[in-house]
Amino acid sequence: MAQQVCADSAAPQCAKGSGHSVSLAEKKEDCQNVAKHITTAFEIRRSPVRMLHWCIWIAAALYAMTTFATSEVNRTLPKRLSHLLTRSPYWGVTRKWDLSDKEWSEGRQFILTAWPWLLLHSIIGRALAHAAPLLVPHFHAAYSLLFVSFKLGWLSAAIIFAEHAAFFGLACMGVPALCYGGALLAVTHYKVFQYDIFDMVYQWHGRNTQYVTMVAFYWTALRCLSFCMDWIWRNEEENSEKSEEPERRFPDYWKTLAYTLYLPPLLTGPLQNYEDFDASVTKPKPPLSSDEIRACVRGLLRSFAHFFLMDFMCHYFYSSALSKAPYLVSRLNLTALLGFGATLNVMFFMKYLVQYGVPRAFARIEGIDLPAPPKCVARSHLCSHFWRYFDHGLHLWIRKYLYLPMMGPEREVIWRLAGAALAFSFVWLWHDMTVAVSFWASLSFLGIALEVGMSQIRKLGFAKNIEVKYLGGGRLKFVKAVLGSPHYLLTIFSCLFFLTNVEVTTIFFKKIILGFPLPLLPVLACLYFASQVSLDVMEWEDSSKAKEKTS
Repeated sequence: MAQQVCADSAAPQCAKGSGHSVSLAEKKEDCQNVAKHITTAFEIRRSPVRMLHWCIWIAAALYAMTTFATSEVNRTLPKRLSHLLTRSPYWGVTRKWDLSDKEWSEGRQFILTAWPWLLLHSIIGRALAHAAPLLVPHFHAAYSLLFVSFKLGWLSAAIIFAEHAAFFGLACMGVPALCYGGALLAVTHYKVFQYDIFDMVYQWHGRNTQYVTMVAFYWTALRCLSFCMDWIWRNEEENSEKSEEPERRFPDYWKTLAYTLYLPPLLTGPLQNYEDFDASVTKPKPPLSSDEIRACVRGLLRSFAHFFLMDFMCHYFYSSALSKAPYLVSRLNLTALLGFGATLNVMFFMKYLVQYGVPRAFARIEGIDLPAPPKCVARSHLCSHFWRYFDHGLHLWIRKYLYLPMMGPEREVIWRLAGAALAFSFVWLWHDMTVAVSFWASLSFLGIALEVGMSQIRKLGFAKNIEVKYLGGGRLKFVKAVLGSPHYLLTIFSCLFFLTNVEVTTIFFKKIILGFPLPLLPVLACLYFASQVSLDVMEWEDSSKAKEKTS
């Protein structure tokens, strides 16, 4: 009902802009967001059982996080770990500020430093898209190189420029193995050869510039592999359709350079595949309407609201600093320890919501669609759902260049598992191959394997008969939530290895997972309600997609 109301109200406006695909898509997205929230509230109110599920899960999560925030360990952390906490940058705020998460501190600094550049970049890019579309790739490349040279130094700009040049040469050769080998070398060169190509950047410009340059270099390696393989595959496909001998062609230099250096996601992400970026850049841009301007402003305001919410949380939840002091983590009581784990995951989500949301908001001004920011971890009870939607751009990259080539067209179970193993091997390489990351990737693969195994069991005859005879109505959803509860715990537990370290996660394992019956059973009960909430949202999303296809 809510979708229909929204669609009816938007229909006259959409009719005016027929042919203007960008404006129509953006209006449709805003309508869908409004409709989704209306539908969610309506469905919850209509079903008291669903309302109970939502209330219990939200109350349990808030209670645990509040217990952690008010615990003696968290309150006294500014005195115990004063070297990790700093004074607040906000006027009149006396609480200490936890900026010990290096990824967040550097990403935050980039956003504060670069937002005027990003705004100007988007405005000029949108104007050029109307006045001189052929100049847009040249502008993207030149503007980004100017920004990197001005903010990070010419050496950092030269490193990223040379990286693109090397991969452009590999793309011209047309040998996929060389492209994959080049990307593997770029990502693992320090671990394998113990050679730091960024050492000179550190000596000249300091640790901050070195870190940002390093992050941009690794993101660029993935983008370069994307344009290499997209070009090679498209070239092979076009040549296979021709009867005569194929002519030798080369990729568009300026388009690939513009994609590699596109400023909004250059340093913080999200990652986007080359063909998706090229399609978004080259599609017709409609004239700016008042509705579109309001949508862009709302996107920017929403992203900066998330930014300040993250800053607010850093004043009250010292989870990042505490994760570096396992001896203090062990002093938390069980509820506070659970709140500590929940806070780590929530702030992990908030960090990427900002770092991916801000670039996406600026790119939208230009009419370019970047991958969506992460979906909330509080409604991702499936491991596959978490990996698919938390970093959606990285998921699409892994799927296209690793998973699908490994799995092949047969889609047999053994090859699906082999593709998943390759995907998580890349995750292990990408995140520095530490012991903690090894556990994280291995447990995540286990979660995916369990889901694949369960999907295969449900295809068997006896399983289908059981579902038909005994699991009608809401009983199937109940079974899914019961099985989803320990699976959700596995997903959360695996993420703790990445968010903290082996020692801290071991404390969580001993006190929570091995704590039978308390606190393990109450935790599983709460995660049962969380799974019900997650299933509710998944049902509403599937229903919304089905209505889109039929409309």
